[in-house]
Amino acid sequence: MLPRPLHVTFVCSGNICRSPMGHVILQRMVAEAGLHDHVLVTSSGTGDWHVGEHADPRTVAVLAQHGYDGSRHRAREFDPDEFADLDLVLASDEGHVRVLQRLARTPHNRAKIHLVREFDPEAVAAGTLETADPWYGDEAHFLRCFTEVEAACRGILDHIRGQIETDHA
Repeated sequence: MLPRPLHVTFVCSGNICRSPMGHVILQRMVAEAGLHDHVLVTSSGTGDWHVGEHADPRTVAVLAQHGYDGSRHRAREFDPDEFADLDLVLASDEGHVRVLQRLARTPHNRAKIHLVREFDPEAVAAGTLETADPWYGDEAHFLRCFTEVEAACRGILDHIRGQIETDHA
């Protein structure tokens, strides 16, 4: 019997810009890598402002421009009770990290929390680990966000592969 899938979740403020990008991008990368039976990808927001809504149209547009389909996304709020089932909690910025650490309640759960860009070696080298919120910006802000998140997702996929190999060793 296979172990339960590795559960990776992306978290931003309202789950309509940054975290849906990560969710959609990583989910496709996981599928293309043939790991869809081993990895569950989700996303949520720290607040409930947009629960049930589609991703921001600018998010859907930038994803579509790069061959990703974000049209089925529906925003949801992060549920702290999920921590037990999560393996990797990917926060967009330090504010989200602080909120998630308060919600985590245990050192084990807090250790699951990382910034998305911690998995992008160029971002680590540059010391730019936060993903800026494109909400108040224009198309260029959404494009920058997409570029940052996609680069991080490549590193996240490598990390996931390592975890799966360790679990199956």
